[in-house]
Amino acid sequence: MAEALAVPLPDHEDATTRHLVRVAGWAVMLIGSVIGLLLMWDEPVQPVRVALNFVAASVGGVALLLARRQRWTQAAHLLVWGVWVSVSLVAARNGGVNGPNLLNYPVLIVLTGWLLGVRATVILVGLTALLFLGFIGADILGVFKPVQAANRMATAVYLAGILSFTAAATLLSRRSYMNRVQEAQRIAASLVASEAALRKLLRAVEQSPESIVITDLDENVEYVNDAFVRRTGYARDEVVGGASASYSSNGLAPAQREGLRATLARGDSWAGEQVNYRKDGQALIESVVVAPIRQPDGSVSHYVELKQDITERKRAADEIHRLAHFDSLTSLPNRSTLMERLQVLRGRGGRPPSTQHALLLLDLDRFTTFNDARGSEMGDRLLCAVALRLSEILPAQSLLVRVAGDEFAVVLHGLGVDVSLAGRHALAFAEKLQTALLRPLRLEGDAQDAQLGASVGITLYPQSASDGAHDALRRAGMALHRAKQAGGGQAAFFEQGMGEVAEQRFRLERELRHAIGAGELRLHLQSQVDVQGQITGAEVLVRWQHPRDGLVPPGVFIPIAEESDLIVSLGDWVLAHACALLAQPAFRERRLRLSVNLSARQFRQAGFVTQVRALLASTGADPRLLTLEVTEGLVIEDFDDTVAKMRELAVLGVDISLDDFGTGYSSLAYLKRLPIQEIKIDRSFVHEAPTNADDGVLVEGILSVARHFGLRVVAEGVETQAQADFLSLRAPDIVYQGYLFGRPEPDTQWLARLVPAEALR
Repeated sequence: MAEALAVPLPDHEDATTRHLVRVAGWAVMLIGSVIGLLLMWDEPVQPVRVALNFVAASVGGVALLLARRQRWTQAAHLLVWGVWVSVSLVAARNGGVNGPNLLNYPVLIVLTGWLLGVRATVILVGLTALLFLGFIGADILGVFKPVQAANRMATAVYLAGILSFTAAATLLSRRSYMNRVQEAQRIAASLVASEAALRKLLRAVEQSPESIVITDLDENVEYVNDAFVRRTGYARDEVVGGASASYSSNGLAPAQREGLRATLARGDSWAGEQVNYRKDGQALIESVVVAPIRQPDGSVSHYVELKQDITERKRAADEIHRLAHFDSLTSLPNRSTLMERLQVLRGRGGRPPSTQHALLLLDLDRFTTFNDARGSEMGDRLLCAVALRLSEILPAQSLLVRVAGDEFAVVLHGLGVDVSLAGRHALAFAEKLQTALLRPLRLEGDAQDAQLGASVGITLYPQSASDGAHDALRRAGMALHRAKQAGGGQAAFFEQGMGEVAEQRFRLERELRHAIGAGELRLHLQSQVDVQGQITGAEVLVRWQHPRDGLVPPGVFIPIAEESDLIVSLGDWVLAHACALLAQPAFRERRLRLSVNLSARQFRQAGFVTQVRALLASTGADPRLLTLEVTEGLVIEDFDDTVAKMRELAVLGVDISLDDFGTGYSSLAYLKRLPIQEIKIDRSFVHEAPTNADDGVLVEGILSVARHFGLRVVAEGVETQAQADFLSLRAPDIVYQGYLFGRPEPDTQWLARLVPAEALR
């Protein structure tokens, strides 16, 4: 396979030579492969001839790989010497000087001279001459066997390949030559033009690429260079003779101009920055040096202004600052800005902090799932929408930061010296953040609204004179991790020490104990509706109207109550007021149900059933409209006692609901033995049931279980129409509860809306 004769080039060669390397490599590989395949059809097959052609083809392939790695010298040598050896072996096999393969050598010698230079060409010519002498001698001695009939198709391919490659190499060489001629002509023309330009510039030896303006002592312009004309857009005739203040230094304020004159009057040079303006009004930021021009006798005759355009440098500096301190996606400040702000808030001098600040780290729940389902572009749009939503509720003087990924940070300033009060404000704002994010987010290009919860980690800062920004970020990160571990959608406060925490909890517990008897608690109701949107009842919730702190979120005081005996007093208060509310005509006439959450400690009270019976009797409430919600944990801990009390309540006509159904491990095992009438699907399943296959299957399983046992089903956390539609298709008699149909509101306000609606009927 002597038909592949191209030689790659050294690394320093031009593009034409590189093209020759590629053409030669492909020619060697393709022609060798085709001829080898054609020879395999000969009868009989000559394995040696076939192998030699495939070896030559492999030489071309390896040379192409070397060329792809920019190893042009190795590729050239491999092609030249590899092809020469292959051609020589094939020629020897095909009868030496009597064979058809000698056409390769002239082409190979020419390409060697083009690619590898004189030395390689001389060596190749010498070796080829010796080879030919050997062939002639062998032919005289009759060493070569008679040439066998050639494969005509292989011969045709061989000749066509030689001719095609020779033509290609010739055209590439000619093109290279013509390009070099044209380049030489361009260089010559350029030299002529440069010489002419230099002759013109001889009269302006002080010519500079920067603007140069020369004025007289009255600050009238006498000369401007070409750079000034180009940069400002003013013609030379417009400027010369005019006042410098009108064209050259029009960016100086009066005070700056007076300072410049005073400096020049002392004989000194003035340096500074000016924001001058082009003729079209565009700002031009320049670094300016104004120096006096002295005559031989030392007197000042003129002033020269040397002006450097730093507009792009300033713009680049501003961009660098923006990239260093702001997030490119959301345009919010970034982590670097956060650390700087925390350092400033820390203060100096080693003194204790005069006020508390709060750092809140917020992480979107299930953002990765959203990103995987909708794509990274929608994920970016969601992050921008979240940034906008959070910015809308950000207090004045506070800082909102995108830390990384789907993690944001908020710095609340000046929360006061009282650590407990500062912590409450931080927790209240965390709940505000979470509530804001629960409202659907409309994303451009997406027909479906996005809705994601968030987990929040909170810490106060600074907690000591030595507290640093990194310490605060670490504490907030730990709190955020704890909130995520709690299942998401939670706000966790970093607790610095047991003594400090105990003091804060004791204070809150004492105030809550007072609040129960002082009438500071408020009932809130959240509507429950059927699939037609008709109100069927409501869930009773409790809020604390603190006289100093305002409306305290339940996340602040409920955990404190649960850890003390206050949860029983709090639960009794809620149950009593719920029964009184249930006795009102609006509930009795419309047969609306009220659901009341029970704590485990309250339910386990020995006289709990008696207490319920007494409340129903004293208020006149219909027990068939009362639903008591219990958790699975309560059932598991003391199953027999729990079942007994449930049966007593059922005799009274009170319904029992199993709250947060599906989040535990034993619900199905106990379900068939519990005298319950209702189950509530936890909001964590409802949230992504329409979009998450796993959650959807779980919800369908829960609904199937409920149908089997004949139980009423309430779905919590229904916040989008998609969630409602998903549930109604699978359970037409389901009851909804969630922000889509109403947020918790004071009981008086809830009733005020209900009564007019009833009156219209």
